[in-house]
Amino acid sequence: MKDEIPRVVIAVPLGSPFIYWRTVAALLEMERPLESDLMVFQGALVDRARNYLINQMLNHPLDPTHIFFLDADIVPRTDTLMKLLRHRLPIVSGLYRKRLPPYEPMAFLKRGPFLKPIAMKGPRLKTVDTVGAGCLLIRREVFEKIGEPWFTSEWRTEGHLSEDFSFCEKAKKAGYKIVVDVTITPLHLEPMGVGTGPGGKVAFVPMN
Repeated sequence: MKDEIPRVVIAVPLGSPFIYWRTVAALLEMERPLESDLMVFQGALVDRARNYLINQMLNHPLDPTHIFFLDADIVPRTDTLMKLLRHRLPIVSGLYRKRLPPYEPMAFLKRGPFLKPIAMKGPRLKTVDTVGAGCLLIRREVFEKIGEPWFTSEWRTEGHLSEDFSFCEKAKKAGYKIVVDVTITPLHLEPMGVGTGPGGKVAFVPMN
């Protein structure tokens, strides 16, 4: 793994035909490995779209080493993918914020039955219990070990479990750590960019 040359599928699941133009621009400008491909799938619920894209990645002629999920309303910086790859971790995420109040970071630690957003201060890499899948890099081996379906949207006694949180739960049970890089802070669009400014505080970026 140390000398491995990454081969990456960049995967964009669409729950509707809509994608922000700023996300498209970011995809075009994104630094990526020489061997990479972009795949977009629309026409299914997001959990099914993610699972479809994973299956396509596993059977891709590039024999990809990773899949990088980027949601249609996330705007990463140009070096986001390469910075995530340099960590050489099975699962590693950038840190974006929820697009609605209270704009909390989409990375959480379990505190009893509750999920608490992580603090922005401290080490660059943090091990968490769950993250959103909007800016998430995953090694191929994770899917081969867990088995499908990898992402499932579930209703449980305590409420709804989103597809990205269920994936994190399955990955942890399989022995993987969920890691987030708090210095990688893409924008989450709706209707203006919700990001992270100096000192780790929420920042708003006009979209005009």
